[in-house]
Amino acid sequence: MDAFKQYDFHNDENWKAYIRSVELPARDAEEAMLRVKARWYKKNIDPNFDLNQVSSGAKAQPQPQSARAFGSGGATSGAPAAANSGTGSGTTSRGNTEYTPRAPPPPPPPPPRYGAASSGTYGGVSAQQRLFLMHVGMLLLGVFVVVPFLPYSRLGYVYLMRLSILALGYKIYLQHGLPSFRPVSMMTAWFQRVMPTSDFLQLITALSFSAQPPMVLVAVPLLVLAAYHAAAYCAAHFSNHALWQRYGSRLHVAMLRKQADALLLNAFCEIGTAALLVLQLLTPARSLLTLVFYGQILKLKLHVPDSAPQHRQVWRKINDLTLPYRRQVPALERFIQMAIRWFASVPGAR
Repeated sequence: MDAFKQYDFHNDENWKAYIRSVELPARDAEEAMLRVKARWYKKNIDPNFDLNQVSSGAKAQPQPQSARAFGSGGATSGAPAAANSGTGSGTTSRGNTEYTPRAPPPPPPPPPRYGAASSGTYGGVSAQQRLFLMHVGMLLLGVFVVVPFLPYSRLGYVYLMRLSILALGYKIYLQHGLPSFRPVSMMTAWFQRVMPTSDFLQLITALSFSAQPPMVLVAVPLLVLAAYHAAAYCAAHFSNHALWQRYGSRLHVAMLRKQADALLLNAFCEIGTAALLVLQLLTPARSLLTLVFYGQILKLKLHVPDSAPQHRQVWRKINDLTLPYRRQVPALERFIQMAIRWFASVPGAR
């Protein structure tokens, strides 16, 4: 039991990856967290650990939240806790007439964001390695797509879309777990958490264009994000390598300085893709269904926090650039205003 109390859950990557996929009940969340810890500890650390000790100990000696945080030893460390216990041992005295309700445990920390000053990783070590290999594979395939006149560009584009779908789906799984199909309310709550994320919208975009003719503007945002993800992984895991210190660290610093420009480039490419789809309506390669579906994606990107600032900035630049010409064609301006109202009809739009 002492080994379980002293185990450092907070710094265990496997535990943190596991707890992200667990939903705790709103009632008795603290006891539920303790039971989840005990089951995980028995499965992964000590197969001989007795789960009954945890349940009986939790009922006999309830402790304050500060003593039960990730990896704490069982003794309290604050003066208010010692005053309530009377002995400073972390247990509540019988003569104490005051009652302090137990606060629910804090949620697990969110995964760090790529491109920031953090480690830029998801899940455990093995999950990070898989994502890194996927992103490197995307960059290699992107060479065949972006560089003109290379052979197998069509095949490279197809495999780039498929690998992007796999990488984005895996990131969504690491952050939000798999949806629960019963009850339906839990599945609905899962989709409500996932849909406003940039990973989900990029996944839907890759699915939409995986069967379409190659479009460089579709591939560029995926490759930019893959480059930042791969650079963040290298900065976190190869910082002591001589090659990284000589070449990679400078490149990573330059990428971080230009991160805002890279996100703006992604927004330009995504809106430019819609313009190309409109022009394709005049060619045999037209696809009205793809245009309508992609319009819905742009509509969401205009209001999703991860992409809204960049998309609004691009739309403002387009408006300033085209306004003098639109004033000369009032009939066209009427349809443009209808499109603007349609984009602004997203729930919660300002």
